[in-house]
Amino acid sequence: MKICLAMGPWLPVPPIQGGAVERRWQGVAEVLASRGHNVEILCKSYDGQPASEIINGVKYTRRYNFSQSKFVAVNLLKDLIYAVLLLTKIPKTDILVINDFWLPFLSSLIPRRSFKTIANVARFPKGQIFLYSKIDRIIVPSAAMKKAIAAEAKTLLNQTVVVPNPINISKFKYSSPSQNKCGKQIILYVGRVHPEKGLTLLIDAFSSISQKFPSTKLQIVGPHLEYQGGGGPHYLHSLKEKSINLNVDFTGPIFNIDELAQKYQNATVFCYPSIAEKGESFGVAPLEAMSTGLVPIVSSLECFSSFIKDGENGYYFDHRNNYASDDLADKIIKVLENREVAQKMSESAIKTAFEFSYEKVAIQYEKLFFELYSNTTC
Repeated sequence: MKICLAMGPWLPVPPIQGGAVERRWQGVAEVLASRGHNVEILCKSYDGQPASEIINGVKYTRRYNFSQSKFVAVNLLKDLIYAVLLLTKIPKTDILVINDFWLPFLSSLIPRRSFKTIANVARFPKGQIFLYSKIDRIIVPSAAMKKAIAAEAKTLLNQTVVVPNPINISKFKYSSPSQNKCGKQIILYVGRVHPEKGLTLLIDAFSSISQKFPSTKLQIVGPHLEYQGGGGPHYLHSLKEKSINLNVDFTGPIFNIDELAQKYQNATVFCYPSIAEKGESFGVAPLEAMSTGLVPIVSSLECFSSFIKDGENGYYFDHRNNYASDDLADKIIKVLENREVAQKMSESAIKTAFEFSYEKVAIQYEKLFFELYSNTTC
């Protein structure tokens, strides 16, 4: 089967500048190629990467270089231009999987197209779903996302399929029972440094925790610049001001997957306090943390229910009440204080994470592709 993956205009593939979507589709593509499929990835051009090459059985075709702006309207215009240009580069294929805003709509305008088109909607819809009415399938990573699709366009509910986001369990893996090579207790956050991620709640909670565990460290890993999805320099400065006299390390983004995995392996507990009610579609970072044996503590957003069971392989805190930071601190302290219980939860977390490997999720995609392909050839 010929499978083409069309990526968006902002980040290169392989993801040498980061990008969760780019990273997981590279992993899935390589599994599909290893299973005998002809897989091609269309993506942006990038200095240092050739226009065409084959990596681990996957063909890469790179065209058109666009940089992301901090203005949504400008980004939408750039993406439209990119999508129009990329449309002319779609090869003869059986399945087209699209990770872009405009391209699903534009591809549906192709008369008598011979391939099946799938839109991968990785983030909560923001009014654009009606544009995808002629797409063969819409893939979302969680049941929460499927509900959001139905809320915007109920007629597309039957076209919407849930396939979870995968993780690289060969990289993000359990290290040792100590789970901490530097001898200190580290609370870790990995993600965008943006107001919707609840980092002010985390710092407030850490302030309380520090009184009981003065040697504990909070490590915040992720980008703060707007073009990388962050809240900008002023937001980062406000967090640093809030962290004065606290042992908080703002590491910045880590694009090297081995270095990122090491951060997880050196931590004691993972916290992802997102307050983005209509922003979180799945939550890959908590799942990567679980794969390394960390107990995740997350806000009570519905998307996390896809893989976190409270008190079994992680904890939820109520981010919606007036005592959210206190609730968050209590859950973190539970993990820091009771290592025997935390170890059992860690084992359960690892077992859960294994179900989201590239291999297992790629097989789910393959099954969906075969169903669509057989309908084409009948």
